[in-house]
Amino acid sequence: MAKKRDSLKLVKIKDAINLINEQVSLIGIVLEQREPKRCRNNDWICTLKIIDDSYPIPGLTVNVFSSTLEELPQIKNHNDMIVFTRIKMQVFDGGKRVSAACNKRFSSFAIYERVGNGDDLVCYQYTSNFNEEAQYKSSLDDLRKLFASFSGGDEALQSASYIIKPYSVAKQFSFLREIKKGKCFDLVCKILHVDKDMSVVFVWDGTDAPPASILSKRIEEDKAFSSLSVHTLLSRDTLLSFPTVGTILRVTLSSHLFHQVKPGDWVKIYHLLCEVDKGSWLGKFTNSTTVHLAQDDRLVEKIMRIYDKRISSKFGHVPFWSFPSPPGLTETDHDSAPFVTLMDIITFPKVTWKYRCIVRVTAAYPWQIEDFYSDENHRHRVVLTLEDPTATLEAFLCDKDAEYFWGLGFKDTEMLKKKQNRLLGIRQSSNLVLASRNPPWIECCILSYYTHKADPWRTRLYKIFGTRLLD
Repeated sequence: MAKKRDSLKLVKIKDAINLINEQVSLIGIVLEQREPKRCRNNDWICTLKIIDDSYPIPGLTVNVFSSTLEELPQIKNHNDMIVFTRIKMQVFDGGKRVSAACNKRFSSFAIYERVGNGDDLVCYQYTSNFNEEAQYKSSLDDLRKLFASFSGGDEALQSASYIIKPYSVAKQFSFLREIKKGKCFDLVCKILHVDKDMSVVFVWDGTDAPPASILSKRIEEDKAFSSLSVHTLLSRDTLLSFPTVGTILRVTLSSHLFHQVKPGDWVKIYHLLCEVDKGSWLGKFTNSTTVHLAQDDRLVEKIMRIYDKRISSKFGHVPFWSFPSPPGLTETDHDSAPFVTLMDIITFPKVTWKYRCIVRVTAAYPWQIEDFYSDENHRHRVVLTLEDPTATLEAFLCDKDAEYFWGLGFKDTEMLKKKQNRLLGIRQSSNLVLASRNPPWIECCILSYYTHKADPWRTRLYKIFGTRLLD
């Protein structure tokens, strides 16, 4: 019994690293959680890095083993506190480094988060064999107060201020409107949809991602751009539950990172890599990507306050990146109609309706001016790919609507080419594009309609009307 009591007595991490092959109990602040992985025996392992005031750098690595994912630590916040009992201290890397092993057969743990003003701790996860909470309450409070005093700059502790460095540096979370291609970022967002295999999720934070770069070598390739917009990957029934304002980011991650989350959850995703895939933004996981629940977090409240203020505004459905206003390239016949997003149009409850929106034209098909007009049937027909931060949409521009849009006949191909280049953001008349394109924002009117009355939703199409491209 004496040995059992000794193993339950708390030790500092600095002392624990010298107790090789012994069982110890300790308290730490969680700095890092790595992606759970399968072991050779089909068990799961989750690696945490923890610190306390005795061992802030580099911290202690603790490997937690379990037969199921659900029993592994589900860390909610970057600086939550954890109690480990009877974890075994071990050496690795030829005896040069020390770690600890937490095995459910003889070890236990409990995880705590700060609530209120940070003065109270609440346990939100513990193993079934953890029965000593009262015994560790005072030690938890002591460590919480110690780190809080460092964070507040207590003069008595300034000489040891390096201790708080790994802990006190606040994570700088980015909005989706701040993402950049090829850069990693941390994001607080809402899970809107999770694929069946849990390898692809769709997330949202209420802001508009910047227009993605268009770097095709030839104009005719642009038909492929934006083909991976969210509405092309999910059914309309699924989209009906999504917000219609703000970018919905497709994120590809290991399914292990999302085993604890579901649609509707708010999460913090750390170290997500941002890329562009066929004209659409894509978030990709890296070896250091982690996902944590962020429910009831102050950042979530801030995001929702910003979003609520936006959608209550007259211009709440106008793309952020078109402000202060579109460059006046077009005018419409319905300038009193409210603006809507492309996702508003896609999810509108009526098949046939008229809309007014601000978009970019990212592609035209056919792309050659000479093919816009058919001498055989005397018709003009071109498909324009429209884009805003919420979705992409292919809209027809036909006959009288086309003549009104271009403002000239189809025989003056030279002038028509200049207008098309300006619309698509092409800076030269050559078919070869040597630099990225940046199509301007335009205001336009769109009509949704169907081609078969027996199946209106499946045959729903869109066309541009009442819009004129100015000289």
